[in-house]
Amino acid sequence: MNSKYFITNAIRFVLLIALQILLLNELPFGRAYLMVYPLAILLLPVFTPRITVLFLGFFTGLTIDIFSNGGGLHAASLTAIADARSYILDTFQPRSGWDKLDVPNLSSQGYVWFFYYSLILFSIHHFLYFFLEVFSFANFFSTIFKIIISLFGSLVVVWMTSLFFKRSK
Repeated sequence: MNSKYFITNAIRFVLLIALQILLLNELPFGRAYLMVYPLAILLLPVFTPRITVLFLGFFTGLTIDIFSNGGGLHAASLTAIADARSYILDTFQPRSGWDKLDVPNLSSQGYVWFFYYSLILFSIHHFLYFFLEVFSFANFFSTIFKIIISLFGSLVVVWMTSLFFKRSK
């Protein structure tokens, strides 16, 4: 992998983890829990080796867990989307296929593609996170409501951030 991509991704990981730990975990949002750190996994280059993505997902989630007393919830849910990421990328690949250094972001793939890509992976993440948190279907509708509110809030922040950093072609 090119050193430019390595440095860019390392900086993105640090900034997203810091944003999550220092700001979003500390702000009260009622029942919503905004999570932007999965974006670090979503924006890795397409041909990042799968085992690397899994390790990065686990250790990023573990870092968030350590600083927010998550008990492994972040690590489990982020590792799950790190695993699902390659299947989603294979399903939604462009007709011409992926180039070696393609990055699945708003700038290179477009609005609609990035909308569905982030919606699917963030939905998986939030569903796993909140159902592992309660570890029961007893409060099913309450948990679904919490998932929807948190998913909507998280995606609004992610999409606004992505629009802010979108490069014009």
